[in-house]
Amino acid sequence: MLDFLRRYSREQLDSRRMDERRGFQLSLIPDLAEAGLFGVQIPKRYQGRELSHSDTIKVWRQAGAIDCNLLILLAVHNTLGVPPIQQFAREDVRSAVLPELAQGRRLVTSAVSEPSMGSNVRAITSNATKRPDGSYVINGDKQWISLGADAHYVNLFARLTDENGQDAGITGFLVDTSSPGFVRGPEVVTLGLKAVPQNSLSLENVHVPAEGLLGEEGKGLVAAKTAFTQGRLMLASGALGAAMRALEMAQRFARRREVATGNLAENGRIQQIIAESVAATQAVEMLVEHMTDLLDSGREVPEPFYFAAKILGCELMWQVVDRCLQLLGARGFVDTNVVGQFYRDYRLFRIFEGSTEAITVYLGSTILKHPQRFFSIFDDFDVDPKLAEHVSRIDKLTTTTTTGGQQRHILASQVGELACWAILSVLTAEGRHRSSMYSHTASWSEQQLLDKLRVAEDSKPFVELPTVDELARHIGEFELSIGNVEQRRPGIQHDLDLLLRRG
Repeated sequence: MLDFLRRYSREQLDSRRMDERRGFQLSLIPDLAEAGLFGVQIPKRYQGRELSHSDTIKVWRQAGAIDCNLLILLAVHNTLGVPPIQQFAREDVRSAVLPELAQGRRLVTSAVSEPSMGSNVRAITSNATKRPDGSYVINGDKQWISLGADAHYVNLFARLTDENGQDAGITGFLVDTSSPGFVRGPEVVTLGLKAVPQNSLSLENVHVPAEGLLGEEGKGLVAAKTAFTQGRLMLASGALGAAMRALEMAQRFARRREVATGNLAENGRIQQIIAESVAATQAVEMLVEHMTDLLDSGREVPEPFYFAAKILGCELMWQVVDRCLQLLGARGFVDTNVVGQFYRDYRLFRIFEGSTEAITVYLGSTILKHPQRFFSIFDDFDVDPKLAEHVSRIDKLTTTTTTGGQQRHILASQVGELACWAILSVLTAEGRHRSSMYSHTASWSEQQLLDKLRVAEDSKPFVELPTVDELARHIGEFELSIGNVEQRRPGIQHDLDLLLRRG
């Protein structure tokens, strides 16, 4: 698969054209299907490739190094779409659907986000009503659904009302998008990742047979969480490939570029930037590899590790891309030089599957409620005394007294971020003996943890914030300085003329 992707990227793929035309080249999906890339972890009995977790992240890393659109096409299908079916659908459904998905004859995605909510699954308002014959009728709207208009199947999550009219909780359903009442909405025009469609979807009395249930009624959060957790590991793996490719480009340029101080690569500040970027890349790589080693050995990955993969994996990797773009100077700002498109495309990863800020606060809030549940994950590591002291300082922060929701949110954000850095520091410390670069990565990770600890400790007591109304009032006055500049030029009409529509 890796050989295929590398050869295909050199000989067939045209990222520039896909970006400009906002769509995939016609040959892409059948070519990927022939290579088995739509059934990466589907069992062989369903015609999939049944790759290990460690091998799978190599595929995501490779795709991420080539093109973010390629990565997301494959990953949405394989990590958001397939797992809920593979793990929660009935066997007769799996036997019928999974071979289609594995061979790339059909695409699948998941629909969670709605116009009034993002990744907060508990806020879902789409509703499903159970009928006396055991089938279901679904109504509602979904938004920001990757491949939403192109997938033949959608794992859809809605709030169920049982046959007695009682709320039965959030439930997952496998929906055939050819069903009457399934309406594909318009595609969103995005900053990057332009070839992967992001659609809104509407469900107007969509009938789903009883066998379309994913798992148990009211237990849809379990199936949704399965997709999210695998998705977070995928995002870190794909972003890792992008960071590696961006550093490759930046290093070539720095070694060849002469500036007033001499060779750019030998400039101390540039060397420092590259060294920090390599350390960040290696730290995320170690985190991802540790997680997949646990999965392949049948052991459970602690949930905070998935948060660390999403938060630091995506944040650090986009920072690396940003730094590489800066290092390339004017060439970085030229969109055809790879890194510029990476800069636009991978910016989404800081938002995808929950924005960094939102899920950092969520992680921190869970740790504040049960600190020892989190800190017990370090019992499986041989943590040296100095690093153990840093971790104990995070534990001490969890006892900080706060007044009001704002202070609690700020503390949760600090604790959540520190928890991620603690995980990265402990993991990189275990590998510091491998080489001088690994030793540098371990020292760099520990220093990041220490710097952020000092900031968190020095922020007590919290600075009082302006009220929400005060902020809104001040920003509202900006119009006095910049005026009303909202553009109202008519757009392109896409709808069929009224006189030509079906009566």
